[in-house]
Amino acid sequence: MTDTNDLFNQIIPLGRLIHLVNQHKDRLLSEHISPLEVTPRQFKVLCAIHYAECVTPVELRKLLSVDSGALTRMLDRLIDRGWVARQPNPKDKRGVLIRLTAEGVDLCERCRCLLGQSLHQELTKNLTTEEIILLEDLLRKVLP
Repeated sequence: MTDTNDLFNQIIPLGRLIHLVNQHKDRLLSEHISPLEVTPRQFKVLCAIHYAECVTPVELRKLLSVDSGALTRMLDRLIDRGWVARQPNPKDKRGVLIRLTAEGVDLCERCRCLLGQSLHQELTKNLTTEEIILLEDLLRKVLP
């Protein structure tokens, strides 16, 4: 019987490498922001909302590539923490907009200060400046 992980690695080795790099990035992110009692997933949702300023759940779901149930549960947790608020959507009476509260904005700023350049430096510590530029260019080409 063939191990499915081996099969995946043989068929899509680049996909596996990207997955491993993403896991490494999430571990580093977790180490950096854990003193603020926020998880990498929560941080990603908060950042997406922060940069959009105010977003519908559908837009947020597309930005984050998550299913609606997972997003609803995450938003409920973030609302309970006081970092996110739902408000009526003036353009759609049935819909809501998601925005950061003042506490959520403050948390994003504290995370940004905590992360600074250190996460980027840790991720790329074994690369030269030219290799970092090349990696960024190549990854942009992979994206649709």
